[in-house]
Amino acid sequence: MKALLEAASRRPALVMWTVGGLLAAILVYYLVTALLMPDNPADFGQPQITMSNVKGQGERGNQLGWRFVADSSQTSTDGMVTTYHHVREGVYYLKGKPAYKITADQVTVDLRSMNYTGAGAVHVWSVLPRDLSDLKTENISWNNPLQTLICPTEVRAKYKGYDIVTSHLQANLATGSSSLGSTSIKGNG
Repeated sequence: MKALLEAASRRPALVMWTVGGLLAAILVYYLVTALLMPDNPADFGQPQITMSNVKGQGERGNQLGWRFVADSSQTSTDGMVTTYHHVREGVYYLKGKPAYKITADQVTVDLRSMNYTGAGAVHVWSVLPRDLSDLKTENISWNNPLQTLICPTEVRAKYKGYDIVTSHLQANLATGSSSLGSTSIKGNG
């Protein structure tokens, strides 16, 4: 070690160039590593905005289409898809008048089409006496352009005095057409 220090003291320029070369090599290593490292992918699925105590509404043409209250919401980074949590006081309007009410643990609305999906303890009931009076399911989808309600999971419904249980349901609320899966019907009279 003593011999090494004596040799270094006799040639200070060589020592400086060696230390400088090592520092330059380390710097080049870090720069090349940084340039070759892949970028972190953007995470577009994460919510951009979270809100609390939400009140929302949408229109169909120049008439009120739906309205609701929710505990919170999360909006996608592009602002086109919003998920609402603990939805209550939901009202769907038909021809500008209240037709159906809805509650659900979670509702997701796609603003491009105004379609929505509901999940968890979904409850839909009619405010019109001639229509479906009550519907309960775990999952529900609303296709707004087609005015079609789709329930891919078991549905418990009350309709004109009958209790209906079906494995799935699809109903067009504008035309009145519907289709059911395996179904049981009980009369209440």
